[in-house]
Amino acid sequence: MKQLGKTYVLDNGLTLPWIAFGTGVVWKYIRNKKLFLKVNLRETLSSVKHLKLNRELKGNLFCKKYLRQAYDVGFRMFDSGRIYSCSEKYIGSTVAKRKDTVVETKCSAMDITRSCSPNTVGENLEISLANLGVDSVDVYLLHWPEGDWLNYYAQIIGQYKAGKCKAYGACNMQVSHLKQIEEAGLELPMIVQTELHPLNSKRELRDYCNEHNILLEAHTPTARGSKELADTDIMKKLTSKYNKTPVQITLRWHYQNGVIPVVSTFSKDHMSENLNIFDFELTNEDMAEIESLNKYHVLLDSNGIDDPNYIYND
Repeated sequence: MKQLGKTYVLDNGLTLPWIAFGTGVVWKYIRNKKLFLKVNLRETLSSVKHLKLNRELKGNLFCKKYLRQAYDVGFRMFDSGRIYSCSEKYIGSTVAKRKDTVVETKCSAMDITRSCSPNTVGENLEISLANLGVDSVDVYLLHWPEGDWLNYYAQIIGQYKAGKCKAYGACNMQVSHLKQIEEAGLELPMIVQTELHPLNSKRELRDYCNEHNILLEAHTPTARGSKELADTDIMKKLTSKYNKTPVQITLRWHYQNGVIPVVSTFSKDHMSENLNIFDFELTNEDMAEIESLNKYHVLLDSNGIDDPNYIYND
């Protein structure tokens, strides 16, 4: 894998942009009518109370609009997953078929074991391809190392060799999981996506991936814009020094570490802001100071399952 300007080129020749846009779950619990109505009624009442659409309802109602805006401002890589409900379909109907777009999606143990889904990776991938409206997906990832995950991961490699995806990998891996893959005699992932931000910088994983030529992607890359990060003396100093926001400083830190951040925002201004990090460069001292903010702080602690009720997703 090589970093060339604003892109990464994998050993097999696939080129990936330096940043990706993720929708998250869209219209969750869609198969469970009772839970679906309960959740969306709650979100609607909350929006009425505050005279403002909350984030989840915004994403549900206007996901296609936000995908088009993300493409228009310059995003070319889009992240999804089978358990994200309508996400794949919306990406498929807006940006997936554009020639300059890179799309990645995921398969989880939940997808394979739930009664409403096929029980092989390949059959689940066929559903994803139909949702996206494409013959092959650019990047296909195992969502979590849970259940019979080594078997599922091996099946994903099989789909790559069959030409159904252009690159493969896994999400939420620790070094111990990657060593299990090695011990099983399987090829290591081309790509690993994991929670990674200055409050949880995962230096050991980054070093392992660098040593083994694995490209890292960061979900939750800005620690959800938390005040805990933004209000540190180091971040305040750097935002003043470079006249950039804490998010921009953090995204630049990812870029200089050779990590693809997967961001999610429904503000067109913030989308543009996320891409505007190439008129400054962090020094080695700056990078070390940001590294010192690590607290091993986990924001997405779901032990392999985002939400057990996602079993009801389409």
